[in-house]
Amino acid sequence: MTTAAKPLPPHGTDARYKGNRTGTRPPCRCDTCKRGHRHADLQRELRRQRGERNLVPIAEVLPHIHMLRASGMSQTLIARQAGVSQAVISYITTGRNKTVQVDKARRILAVQPRRFTGNAERPAIGSIRRVRALYSLGHSRADIAALSGLSVASISLLAEARWKIIDNKAATALAGAYRQLAHQRGRNWKNERRAAAEGWHGPLDWDDIDNPDEQPGSEQDAQVLNFHERAALRREEIEHLAWCGHQPEQIVERLNREVSISTVRQIVHEWRTGQKRQRKQAAA
Repeated sequence: MTTAAKPLPPHGTDARYKGNRTGTRPPCRCDTCKRGHRHADLQRELRRQRGERNLVPIAEVLPHIHMLRASGMSQTLIARQAGVSQAVISYITTGRNKTVQVDKARRILAVQPRRFTGNAERPAIGSIRRVRALYSLGHSRADIAALSGLSVASISLLAEARWKIIDNKAATALAGAYRQLAHQRGRNWKNERRAAAEGWHGPLDWDDIDNPDEQPGSEQDAQVLNFHERAALRREEIEHLAWCGHQPEQIVERLNREVSISTVRQIVHEWRTGQKRQRKQAAA
C-alpha cells in the first residue's frame, strides 16, 4: 500500500525555502521563497530583541505528548490536531530534536487528550465498559447492535475485551446507543446474570467511562447518593401531570407503573393542598 505524498508548503514560506532533512522536499530558492525566508528571519530577530524565545526545550513539550499518547492518541492524530507534521512529534519523542519552535510548541500544548476525530483509532476500553454496563442492565446484544449499527459479533467481542483498539466512528456510534439505553432496563436476564457473575459494573459506577485510569465506584453508593435527586425529579413530574389534569391512576400508567398508586395519590394530594393554600394567600 502506497502512502499519499504530503502537500508541499506554499511558496513564500520558510518551510518551502528550507526544504526538509530527508531531501524528499528540496529547498526552493525562488524570489518568493527568499522573501518569505527574510521575513521569517526578521520576525525571529524581533522576538529575540523583545526577549521572546524562538525555540523552547523539548522538556517543556514532551510531558504533554506523553500524556496525550497515554490517553490513546497516536502521533499522527496529535500532529494533525496540532497542525504540525508527524515528523515533528516523532523527533521530539525520540530526542532527535532538542528544541521546538515556539508556535509549534504552543499548538502541541493546546491539543487536549482523548480528542478522537474521523476514523482515528482509539483505545477500546470505553466501548468495552459501555457494553458490559448495558449487559448489567439486561440489554441484549441485538438491542445494542441495532442502535449502534455494529454487528452482534462485534458487541460480543467487545464484551469479552477481545479488541484493544476501535475506530472512532464505531466508538462514537456505540456511545450514542449507550446514552439511549443506560437509563432503562432490558429483558435479557442471561446477560444480566453474566455481568453479575463477571463483576461488570453498571453505568452509575463510572464518572469518566473513557478514562483508562478511572476506578469504578459502587453503584449501590451512587444510587443512595442520587436517591433524593431522583425522588425530587419524579415528584416534579407527577405534579406537572396533575397540573395538566391527569388523575392519579392515569399518572401511574404514564409512568409505566414505576411508582405505586399510593405514592402518586399522596404527592397529588399534597400538591393540590399547596395550590389551594397559595390561592387563599393570593386572595387575602
